[in-house]
Amino acid sequence: MTNVKTIAATIVTGFLLAGIPLMAIARHSYIQKSDIHFEFQSIISPRADVENFDIWSDLNMLDLNEMFGDNRFVRGQTVYVHMSKGPGNIAYPFAVTRYKPDSINRSIFMIKGKVSGIEAGQLLVRYNFEKFLPSSDLKSLVRTTRVQQGKTMIAINDQGVARLVSVSISGETYAYR
Repeated sequence: MTNVKTIAATIVTGFLLAGIPLMAIARHSYIQKSDIHFEFQSIISPRADVENFDIWSDLNMLDLNEMFGDNRFVRGQTVYVHMSKGPGNIAYPFAVTRYKPDSINRSIFMIKGKVSGIEAGQLLVRYNFEKFLPSSDLKSLVRTTRVQQGKTMIAINDQGVARLVSVSISGETYAYR
């Protein structure tokens, strides 16, 4: 009888231990599906000093004269860039504020960034997805021409934090993992 209880307890423990990673995977998948995905035109270039690549786009340099919201910022300050999707899943910024909005939705959303500089009415913002280590396929493509025009897809969670999803160059999409 004791052997049966021990075997049963071992089996139950095994199922519980196997279930924990499965629940973590399911939760991660749910979180990824709830993120807002969008694309924007970008320039992808290798960095001279390291293996990383840089992404640069209009999201990094915002003209405060064309934006609604606040217009006084300091270097290092957290900002929230309000965006709206246009044709082709391309997102466009329309406002920038110092405070996180109370609510967001799937058509008008925000991305959280940090002010890296202010130059003649231009707000320089970094979002923490612009520097990345590319796959070997993408690395060889970009290294041949140094700078590439492309599209970048990112996902934004409900806190406004962005993560890189993929980079498209010459019609070829390279997923980022």
